[in-house]
Amino acid sequence: MNKPMQYLKTMSQPSVQSFSSLGYDFSGADSLIQNICDDSRAMAQGDTFLCMPRTATQSRDYIQHAIAAGASSIIYIGNDYMDSSMPCLYLSNMDEAGLFLRRYFQTEKSKTQCLGITGTDGKTSVAWILREALAKKYGSAWSSGTLGWVKDHENIYDLGNTTPSMLTLHHLLSAADKQHIPALVMEVSSHGIEQQRVAGLHFDVGVWTTLGHDHLQDHGGFEAYASLKSRFICHTGKHGGTVVYNHDQTNINQRLMKADFKRHAYAHGLYQGNTEVDMLTWEQELPGLLRLAYQGEEVVVDDIPIGRFHAENIAAVAQVLHSHYKFDLQEIAHVLCGVTAPPGRMQPVEAGAWQVFIDYAHTAEALQACLESIRPITRGRLLLVFGCGGERDREKRPAMGRVAAEFADVLWITSDNPRHERPEIIASEIEEGIARPYPLEVHLKLNREQAIADAIASMNSDDTLIIAGKGHEAYMDVQGERLPWSDMACARHLLHQKNAEQASCI
Repeated sequence: MNKPMQYLKTMSQPSVQSFSSLGYDFSGADSLIQNICDDSRAMAQGDTFLCMPRTATQSRDYIQHAIAAGASSIIYIGNDYMDSSMPCLYLSNMDEAGLFLRRYFQTEKSKTQCLGITGTDGKTSVAWILREALAKKYGSAWSSGTLGWVKDHENIYDLGNTTPSMLTLHHLLSAADKQHIPALVMEVSSHGIEQQRVAGLHFDVGVWTTLGHDHLQDHGGFEAYASLKSRFICHTGKHGGTVVYNHDQTNINQRLMKADFKRHAYAHGLYQGNTEVDMLTWEQELPGLLRLAYQGEEVVVDDIPIGRFHAENIAAVAQVLHSHYKFDLQEIAHVLCGVTAPPGRMQPVEAGAWQVFIDYAHTAEALQACLESIRPITRGRLLLVFGCGGERDREKRPAMGRVAAEFADVLWITSDNPRHERPEIIASEIEEGIARPYPLEVHLKLNREQAIADAIASMNSDDTLIIAGKGHEAYMDVQGERLPWSDMACARHLLHQKNAEQASCI
């Protein structure tokens, strides 16, 4: 078990209980639950093994492995009977398993509110900013997602996936409840929805940020991917949760038009001059300032991260505060003033006066938003270093190439987590989206460090450089191995070198 999970368990683990005390009939003699583990490789003597839905053959293999490791009992999710001498609790589906975990962790009456953020882009930023705003108001709030489990800026713990396992999420809710944390903001990914990792959790709020193209190879196309997002939002709304969605996203609007939870749904959108629209509107006239309006009242939120997409994400947070927490606009402006961007989201590299930003944009939509946001503060050229991940949606590669060519002035196409694919093949598919002859300066440099070095070396004082795709990530995924890597550390080192070279020439 990794250290973050060990720490989480010390905060969340309930007392030893029996299955019968939880109200469950059991196959075999009643058994005590000392600890539940969902990974047969991490079992300890006396643990109860939670066997997640898999093929019958896989389940048998994992159960036998768990028994060999010292399992005292099995919780099996599925309709197949497992021929095992081990005491076993049968649960027919993930919803039943989620309810069991609520009972086991004693969170059925939890006072910690769960707020779920889903969408193609913006999940991490909305979760981060919403956590900051709620912590400013109530003293504390937690979030979980791509960055990990975030207690505050100084205490961030890696939990693996954007939406971790169902068992981990219930540990997290239990820990939050025991610590009297008023809100737990969770990123809910398409994989998390499809695999029902959020089963058993009641979401008081569901936020749908954007809907674009990502992970399509895993879900069988765009419609299947979009339906997963819609499933989570509709489930939240139908069960009394507050739904907040982006009115400017046509794809989202179309999917929510037929929803039967309208009294729980609240929109936010860009101000279009129509004051009769019943939604929270926003507009950004200057970088770092955001104007919010609702039914004739206006406030200005200042000292916010630059970038139009940050303004849009902050508007989503504002609508959660307004519709669910019933904050008035003045209070919203107060708690949002001074919010920060999460690591790797349009994050400036602090190294002199150079304008260099690290961003996680890895879809065409996110890359366009990033470049459009930074153009107004760029006096010279807009430079871009980017690539696409291997073994991921191939359709977005030429799309990202088209966006890069349209909105940047100079490109460096490079590697970005090629995994088991050949980087040169990925790069060639990106280039397919760029018209020939190239309308701008395009460089192919598969070595990411060299690409960043070349871009920084070419910078003039009035240029802006965006290094996109990896953001906060501290590794490069190559041939199944995660090699240490940081865009931030690389750029900072090279900029310090550039500063030193310029100083020596004076």
